[in-house]
Amino acid sequence: MEQKEIQKRIAKEAAKDVPDFVLIEELSGKLVDLDPSRVRFSVDAGHIQRLGFELVAKQDTALSELIKNAYDADATHVSLTFSGRGEEGGTLVIEDDGVGMTEDVVRNAWMRIATESKVEKRSSAKFGRAYAGRKGIGRFAVQRLGKHLIMETRVKGQDKGVRVKFDWDKNFVPGQTLGAIFNSFETYTKDPDSHGTKLQIIDLRDAWKDSAVQKVWKSVLLLQPPFPVSELPSDDSRPKIDPGFRVTIDGSELSDIPEMSIESTFLSNALATITGSIDESGAASVRVKSEILDLDEKLEVEKEFFLTGELSFTTKYFLYDAEYLSGISQRAAGQMGRQFGGIRIYRNGFRVLPYGEPNDDWLRLDYDTGRRNILVAGSNRNFFGHVELSEEKNILFEETASREGLVENDAFAELQEFVHDAVEWAAKRIAAVRGRKTTAHQPGFEPIARKPSAVFTELKQKLRDRADQLSEAESDDDSSVLEDIEELAEEVTKYEEELTVYVDTVEEKNRASMEYEQMLRLLASLGLSVSVFGHEIIGAQDAMKARLQLLNRSIAKLENSPTRTAIENHFEELSANSARIFEVGGYVSGLVSATESRELESLSVKGGIDRFKTQFGDYLSKQNVDIGGKIHPPGLRTLPMHKSELDSVLLNFLTNSIKSLHLAKTDMRKIAIGAHREGRFAVLWFEDNGLGIPKDRWERVFDAFYTTTFSSDEDVLSGPGTGLGLRIVADIAANYGGYARVADASEGYSCKIEFAVPAE
Repeated sequence: MEQKEIQKRIAKEAAKDVPDFVLIEELSGKLVDLDPSRVRFSVDAGHIQRLGFELVAKQDTALSELIKNAYDADATHVSLTFSGRGEEGGTLVIEDDGVGMTEDVVRNAWMRIATESKVEKRSSAKFGRAYAGRKGIGRFAVQRLGKHLIMETRVKGQDKGVRVKFDWDKNFVPGQTLGAIFNSFETYTKDPDSHGTKLQIIDLRDAWKDSAVQKVWKSVLLLQPPFPVSELPSDDSRPKIDPGFRVTIDGSELSDIPEMSIESTFLSNALATITGSIDESGAASVRVKSEILDLDEKLEVEKEFFLTGELSFTTKYFLYDAEYLSGISQRAAGQMGRQFGGIRIYRNGFRVLPYGEPNDDWLRLDYDTGRRNILVAGSNRNFFGHVELSEEKNILFEETASREGLVENDAFAELQEFVHDAVEWAAKRIAAVRGRKTTAHQPGFEPIARKPSAVFTELKQKLRDRADQLSEAESDDDSSVLEDIEELAEEVTKYEEELTVYVDTVEEKNRASMEYEQMLRLLASLGLSVSVFGHEIIGAQDAMKARLQLLNRSIAKLENSPTRTAIENHFEELSANSARIFEVGGYVSGLVSATESRELESLSVKGGIDRFKTQFGDYLSKQNVDIGGKIHPPGLRTLPMHKSELDSVLLNFLTNSIKSLHLAKTDMRKIAIGAHREGRFAVLWFEDNGLGIPKDRWERVFDAFYTTTFSSDEDVLSGPGTGLGLRIVADIAANYGGYARVADASEGYSCKIEFAVPAE
C-alpha cells in the first residue's frame, strides 16, 4: 500500500464520529515504517509470554509478587479465593483494599513495560512502607498464573472505576506487534468511598497443591509485623499509622496455621523476655527470663520514679545467631529485626509515632552500642516491645500540637531513663551468663581499639560539657579556669594515645589483609593453571595407557636375558609412577568439576571422608601410613555448603599431616579421620602421630602465613608450605557459623584438628 493511499484511509477514518482507533493505529504504523531515513525497534507480542515464564518461573513466586503488590499499594487486607484449586483451569480472585489505580496510572504505568515508578518512589504514599514487590513483575505474574485476566481497580473519592480485560494466549502470540494488541477497557460506576484492586485470573495454568500454597504463606510472613497493632485512629489529624497487613487464602489466615504464625516462626526464637514496671508509688522493678539460658532474675531499682505514674513495658530480646534461631533463617530474622525492631509507645491503645520506627533511637540504644558504651548486642533491632501509657494513670504525658510524638518533659525523661537502664541491664545479664564482655573496661578482657569517630564524638561532648560548666561558673578566679584547661589538655593527650593504638592496629591488620589477599590472588591464578593441568592429564591418560600396553607386548617378545629383566623392572616403575600421576590428575579434575557449580547442598560427612580415603588410599599405603578413624552417627550431614570446600578441608589436613609425619621420622605412621555430632555442629576431625603442635601455638596456626613445616622435595603431594592452609580451613568454617581448632589428641596420636559447621 503506497503512502498516499494510507494517508487517505487515515483521514477518512479519523473524520468519522466513532473512528476505528485500532485501524488508525495499524495504518499509522505502516505510514511511519515508510520513512526511508529512519528505522525503529518493534516488540513481538509473544515476548509477553516469554517474560512471564522467564521472570516468574514458579507459580508460588508469581502469586507472592501479586500479594506484595497489594502490600505496596497500602492495602491492609488482601484476600485470595480459589475455585477448582486442585486442577488446571480453575479461577483465582485476588482482591485488596489498597489505594487502587486511576485511569491515567493504568494507561501510563501498569500498561507500560519497564516503568520507573518504583525506582523514583522508594516507599508507599500512605503508610510509608518500603516496597516489597519487584519492579514491573506484577503484570507478568498474572500472565504466568492464568490465560485470562479481568482487572478492576478503584480509587477513593472517584465515582468511576476502571476495568481491563486480557486474553493472554489468544492475543499475545508470536508474529504480532505488541503495540498493535488492544485490550478491552471500560469504566464503571462505583461508591466514591470504595478503593482497591480486584484481579480475576481465569483458566489457571497449574493445579495448586498444598505445598505451593505453603510457599506463598512463607513469603507473606515477613510482611506481617511481629507485634499487635492498634487500629487506625478515626481522628484524621493524627499521623497515618501502618495498621499491618492481613492476608487470607480461601478464608484462612497465617494465625490459623500454627506452624506459619509469627509467634511460632519468629517471636518464639527470642532468647529472653524482659519486663519492667513502675507502680503508683514510684517503685520500679525489672525482670529478665530466658529458658534457653536457664536465667530468671529480678532487679528492684533503687531509684524511685515519681513523675511517670503507674506503667509497664514488655520486650522480647533477640540474638541473630544460628544457635538461637529455629525454623527461620538468620537472613530472614535479621530482616525482621531491621524492619520492625525497637520499643514502641502506646497511649490509650493507639500507637504514638515515631517511637520504635527504624530510624528512631528515643532510648539511645543504637547510640550506646555505636559508641561502645556497652559491648553487648543491645541496639534497637535486638528488641521487640512496647510501653503502655494511659491518660488516667500517666497524666503528665501529653502529645505535641502536631500529634507526632510526646512532649519531652521531665516525666518523659524519667520514662526514657527507666526503660533504657532496664533493657541494658537485662542485656548485660544475658551477656554475662553467656560469658561475653559487657563493658569496655571490664577486667579479664583485652582492650578493643575504638574507631576515631567514636573517640572524637566522646571528646567533643566532654569539651562541650566542660565549656558549659565554665560559662555557668560564678568564680572570677583565673587559676581555676587554668586548671580546667590543663585537665582538658590531659584528656586530649589520653585520646591521642588511644587513636595512635587504633591507627597502629588498623595498619597492622590492613598489612596482613593485603598480604593475605595477594597470596589468595596468586593461588587463584595457580588454580587456573592446575585446572588446565588436570584436564591435560585426563586427556593424555588413554594415550599413555595404550603406549604402555604396546611396550609391554614388545617386552614380552624379547628373549629372556638380563637386559629384558632390567627393561621389565623399568617398565613396572614407569607404570606405577604414571598411575600415581593419573590418580592426582583425576583428583584435581574432580575438584575443578566440583567448583564449577555454585549450588550449595547438604553433604554426607561419611560419604566425603570415604571418597577421600579411596582417592588417596594407594598414596598413603606407599607412604607407609596406616589410616583409621570412625564416624558417628553414620548419617551425619552438614548444612548446605560447597562439596569442594569439604574436599579442600580434608586435603589441607592431609598435606599438613604428611609434612609432620615426614619430619617426625617415625616408622609407624598413623592418620585417623573421623566425625561426630557435638550439639548443633557436625565436627570433622583429623589426627596423626607426627611432630604435633605445641599448645602455645594452637591459636596461631590458623593465622595467615603462619607455617612451621617445609616439605622435602620427595613429597609431591604436600608441596611447599604457604601458611594459608589452616587459615582457609578456618575461613570456610567461620563462613558457615562454625569453627576450626586444635584439640587434645587421642592416645597414640600427637595432633588433632577439628573442623565444625552446623549440622543439617
